[in-house]
Amino acid sequence: MLKIYRKVSSGILYGIILMVLVYSPGRELTAQVTCTGAACDILPENIRFQLNQVDTAIQAQYTDKVLSTMTEAAVLGNINSAMMGPGIVNRFQIGGGVTLAGQKKQDVDIVSQDLVFRGLPNVGASVAPNINIAFNLGWLMGDGPSDTVSEYSSFLHRFNVYLHGFQYNFAQSDVQDIIKRQDDKINLSGDIANYGFMIRFHVVPNYSDGIGIFEFSGISIGTGVHYQRQNFSLLYNDPTSQAVTLGPSIGTWGGFPTLNYKSSVTSIPLDVRTGFRMFYVLTLFVGVGTSLNFGNSSLEFQKQGPLSLRVEDALISSNLTPAQQAALANLTGTTETGTLSIGLRGKGNAPNNLSYVVGGFELNVGFVKLLFEAMASKNIQSANVGVKIAF
Repeated sequence: MLKIYRKVSSGILYGIILMVLVYSPGRELTAQVTCTGAACDILPENIRFQLNQVDTAIQAQYTDKVLSTMTEAAVLGNINSAMMGPGIVNRFQIGGGVTLAGQKKQDVDIVSQDLVFRGLPNVGASVAPNINIAFNLGWLMGDGPSDTVSEYSSFLHRFNVYLHGFQYNFAQSDVQDIIKRQDDKINLSGDIANYGFMIRFHVVPNYSDGIGIFEFSGISIGTGVHYQRQNFSLLYNDPTSQAVTLGPSIGTWGGFPTLNYKSSVTSIPLDVRTGFRMFYVLTLFVGVGTSLNFGNSSLEFQKQGPLSLRVEDALISSNLTPAQQAALANLTGTTETGTLSIGLRGKGNAPNNLSYVVGGFELNVGFVKLLFEAMASKNIQSANVGVKIAF
């Protein structure tokens, strides 16, 4: 199972959560950049001015991406927590599982005029334990199980209802264990709550040969409402320094990034599924869907650390005055140190929509069902592994 987790997300960094096809409107950002020490004193005045104006580039090239991947991972992970599988419930089912959503770690480079910040980390990820209940509406209304012979079945047998929910704190030892197995550089605190329900209608009823060798799962369409709230803080203890270029100087920037993230997202998915079962044991299923999303998110990002710069003769701009060029030429090859700090506060709305594909398999061992369900959007992948007991 941990191999699946690592494939879906290379670390739970900056993240637990979400957006997709387009950037969301309504983003706001404030940024503060300070540079002190001898390394900053060697920078020409125009480079210091650019540092004070770099917030727009940080928003467009970094903060928006962090908010986007975090929000998209949250939406997809919450939808996948329903554990619907092929969408067939005979009577009543109860179970639980773990849903992981994320993307492969992708470092982000910020480029703005004569400034370059390389290798800032960007990953949206979501880890969500869940408890699930599902029942067939015909069975609930007293018409017997859904596999009742056709002459006695009712229209209500075509409806299945799924409920899921969970609330947990990252301080819990089992959650911390999952986080550390993903990336031992992560210190995470806070809490997440997710709830939702889905109702599925079989447009084309399922069909069985009656002896269990082959069963067609029919074609079902489902919709519902999912809600997720997140409030957490993250410290990334990675000693690796990022490469920077500040005008005529190149060097490295160290320090541990910290992140505070809050979000509240409601999603209304609509998807279509089909599949088939062989020898009663193995069920394969696939589907496509889309989701309308509402809500907002906010983050505070801070990184402060040692800055080391060296003037490169090839980077000295001809736009500088002869005196400035001469002063910098005298510093060529000299390494100076200082401190660079960037503080960000951003807000954004949830994406309007998210499209996804779904697929997986279900193993039937008596009355126990083992489920693996995968979802993928344009940027995020999600996997759910769970166990259900069918009554």
